[in-house]
Amino acid sequence: MKKTITRIGALTLALVLMLAICTVAFADAADLAGDGVVGNFDRTADPVETPSAQDKAVIIYKEITAYNPETCDIKAPTIKYTYAITAGSSGKDLVDASGVHVQTKAGIVTGVTMDGTAEGTNDKTIAWTTVDTIHAGPEGVKNTKSMTIDFTNVNFADGAGVYRYVITETATSYVTSGVADGTITNIRYLDVYVKDNATSGYDIYGYVMFTNDNSIIGDTNNSLYASGTNSIADAVKTEGFVATATASADQYYTFNFEVGKTVVNDQYVKTTQHEFPFEITLDNSTVTARVLPTMTITGTATQTALSEAAIGSASTNNATVWRPTIADGATIKYVGIPCGTTVTIREQNDVTGAYYNSVSSGADTNAGSKDIYTNEWSNVATIEQTPYNQAATKNYTSSDTTNSGAPVMFTNTLLQISPTGVVLRVAPYMLILGTGIVLVALIRRRREEIVEA
Repeated sequence: MKKTITRIGALTLALVLMLAICTVAFADAADLAGDGVVGNFDRTADPVETPSAQDKAVIIYKEITAYNPETCDIKAPTIKYTYAITAGSSGKDLVDASGVHVQTKAGIVTGVTMDGTAEGTNDKTIAWTTVDTIHAGPEGVKNTKSMTIDFTNVNFADGAGVYRYVITETATSYVTSGVADGTITNIRYLDVYVKDNATSGYDIYGYVMFTNDNSIIGDTNNSLYASGTNSIADAVKTEGFVATATASADQYYTFNFEVGKTVVNDQYVKTTQHEFPFEITLDNSTVTARVLPTMTITGTATQTALSEAAIGSASTNNATVWRPTIADGATIKYVGIPCGTTVTIREQNDVTGAYYNSVSSGADTNAGSKDIYTNEWSNVATIEQTPYNQAATKNYTSSDTTNSGAPVMFTNTLLQISPTGVVLRVAPYMLILGTGIVLVALIRRRREEIVEA
């Protein structure tokens, strides 16, 4: 028993050591999150600060700002960004606050690797798909993914100094994905600060990312300083391809809508929670990439699970059509519909022998009043939204109190026949019963005639 316990303990210790070794094996990376600067130090401080070696890889960020009239989570759009790194400008002046002056060197690209967050294992890409959940709100919510740029295998043969790189971004498609191109540029500049190391040859002691390929003069007393041209503020430091104080990141605009049912004068249908068939058509000729709205059902209603797909266009007969069924007092809420989508909604009366007046509320164009008999369809309610690159001006849900939203409600009022007849919904059964009585009378009379004969 003691031997068994000892062996288990030894095995556990070995596993712990192996895990520790594996953990150490993963390379760390400096993080530009926030101000876009890593390794800042103050030579004028007391005691004097000196540069410290940083990780030889650095993390930058890509942002999509998501909008929705409600604060909610939505499925991400389908879009991919590809990145390339090239040598940047040499000869740009850099002067820190204490007056130390150097000029940039063109970045050495050989040995640089880039690893982004992609659909699979593709390097140099960042991608969002409908598998991702992002946050959205009326004022826009920042959503980021990251790219790691690794300089471990770079031979900085030109010695110590500041090496400038250019990073260029290319999107698969803005319009078809539903993502609007922001006002930030698709180019960023990265300065890599390198110093000698007697053992390893060199250390990276700092990184700075910025939007403008400027000289950067931090000493306002230096003769090179000129506000509006090459000050620190003019460089616009940043953590990556994200919004700045003066420019927007890429944007994804969405809205929500809710469809519900109210029944009047028909206690039987209300009590049995009969579900009326609906037809909801989504039409968008612009956003052709895959999207995946989410839904929430309240009360007695049925909707087949939604799957990712392009919305499609009515003009080409491939618009998306959903066919839920909804009972009295129930609603279905659809969340994360890309702007630029037109939604049309109608309902069918499938109650045998019933005659309803159908009308809607809450839509941009409501279904006008229409009397519908069994198997007939109501008029159409329509939601018309802003283009894909503009924020939604209206929401259509009961939970959106901020924007005075209201669901698209279809009200069915059971119509009563005049006193010269009976209630319409029982008329067919009364007709069948009457026909049966007549047939019984005829058969009985025929039998009597046969007996008399």
